[in-house]
Amino acid sequence: MWQKLFDPENRFWIFMNKITDVFILSVCWLLFSLPVITCGAATVALFQFTLKQVDNTEGYVFRSFRRAFVQNFRQATLLWLSFLAGCVFFVCDFRALLFYHMPPLFRVIVFAVAVSLAFLFSVMFCYAFPVLACFKVSVRKALGNGLVMAFQHVGRTFCILAVYMFFIWLAYLRPLFTPLFFALALFSAAYLFRRIFNGYLSDGRDTKNTEHDRNS
Repeated sequence: MWQKLFDPENRFWIFMNKITDVFILSVCWLLFSLPVITCGAATVALFQFTLKQVDNTEGYVFRSFRRAFVQNFRQATLLWLSFLAGCVFFVCDFRALLFYHMPPLFRVIVFAVAVSLAFLFSVMFCYAFPVLACFKVSVRKALGNGLVMAFQHVGRTFCILAVYMFFIWLAYLRPLFTPLFFALALFSAAYLFRRIFNGYLSDGRDTKNTEHDRNS
């Protein structure tokens, strides 16, 4: 019994090792995101590692994270800039709805349209980053395929959104631990994303997650 308890191959210790890796990942993500413009590449790198964790094919944390950051930098940065542009658009849109005078009925209609578009925007980018981390696709395909996947798996999509909202709430309560909560959110969501992505994989060689970093 005691031998099994302290066996490093025990499921408990394997899980604890993954949580330790997530803590290190949160530090890596924070450091690599400091210039702000690199936040997208850091997020894709974090997703790529957590997706490997689900398959138990992850390598050394910093080495794998840095490699994924470099490999995905261009595409992930374009995706990140697109996300920021969309956020600016919706912020301006909702500010206009709140402060500009317009007929009440027209305001309600425009507000409903804006909320619907904001929801589609959120769901699309919710999938786009992990899609870019898992598949060799362009930014345009990551966005398009992400939106299609989201509506093909509505139940899991809402579960993923619930996971994100839970960790956003925790970050609101404890802002100092935001990087850790962010990494934990992506780690938790990776299990749901992996189940979704597996249905689209006809050949594992088509993904970015088949490389065993420890052997490189």
